[in-house]
Amino acid sequence: MKIISVTPLETWLVLCSYRYMELANNFVNCLRRVGSPMNFRIEYPRIVQIEEGPLPLVKVLQQHVTPELQLVLCILSSNKKDCYDAVKKFLSLQHPVPSQCVLARTLTKQGVMMSVATKIAMQIICKLGGELWAVEIPLKSLMVVGIDVNKDTVTKGSSVIGFVASLNASITKWYSRCILQHAEASMADCLKVCMEGAINKWQKWNGRLPARIIIYRDGIGDGQLKMVVDYEVPQLLSILDEYSGGCRPKMSLIIVKKKCLCRFFTDSNRGLKNPPVGTVIDTEATQPKWYDFFLISQLAGQGTVNPTYYNVVYDDNRLKPDHMQRLTFKMCHLYYNWPGLIRVPAPCQYASKLTFLVSQSIHREPSLELADKLFYL
Repeated sequence: MKIISVTPLETWLVLCSYRYMELANNFVNCLRRVGSPMNFRIEYPRIVQIEEGPLPLVKVLQQHVTPELQLVLCILSSNKKDCYDAVKKFLSLQHPVPSQCVLARTLTKQGVMMSVATKIAMQIICKLGGELWAVEIPLKSLMVVGIDVNKDTVTKGSSVIGFVASLNASITKWYSRCILQHAEASMADCLKVCMEGAINKWQKWNGRLPARIIIYRDGIGDGQLKMVVDYEVPQLLSILDEYSGGCRPKMSLIIVKKKCLCRFFTDSNRGLKNPPVGTVIDTEATQPKWYDFFLISQLAGQGTVNPTYYNVVYDDNRLKPDHMQRLTFKMCHLYYNWPGLIRVPAPCQYASKLTFLVSQSIHREPSLELADKLFYL
């Protein structure tokens, strides 16, 4: 597989207990072997022995993590959450460095070391700011945004807002921001700050403002549509309205709903079967007064396929429905943690992955130094 762009991994650290030293060396050699066909040059790391437990782990990190370090890889002896959380907290908050954790037992399974190494090498490329693959995007100067909300597992009444925006025309680079708000509602208070940061970053990368912004908003129930229109859309528009004249970006906001009761089938000689991937339903089953559609973006190995429902609640881009639907389908190809199609647009899945990490392990806003890397994959 040829990678679009990749940063060589030259200065990195591997942490493991004494009994897994040989396993760590074998895994590093596997990473180097699978990295070569991808044009991903991986130098030998510094391997440091650790005692098991979160406190010894943090102590070693404090001693060995330096500003020039590109990555820390931890081989964990068990799936106890405290060690994983300790690594992620320290390297997302105190010393911002991308990190990769892998269970030792995953590396001891016979015959899977190379496939595991390939998967992890691709994750590391993303965490270093690389680009794995792309799809053709006819719209020029387009920014795509995904927003999701998760409840924090430690602080009661606190919500985690994930905001992920594309930074380039090919939609392969991402800006990720996560903010905690003290409210149980899934309405986001911080969208103005997030959008301003994303637009400034886009302007820095491209030398101009995006012409169009399309936002996919996940994590919303049917009863909250009006609240999104009345509360979140004005936050987003208030930033865009600061750019007067012809350079003001046009915006569309689309609600994404994964849990649908509807199921669709096509006729076949033997009865009914799932519709082909890419099928769009935008009549009959949709609301006559709404700009909405169903999209089937995944294969179902067993049972009936679950469509994803999209409702365009604000739109001044004035794209044709066919173009909006095609773009949405293309976005389902761009999630770098999975080589195939996913159920929702990639920025939504990135936002979901980010909020999960923060709500489960970090419980604070990650350092902005990591914002232009997919450090949470």
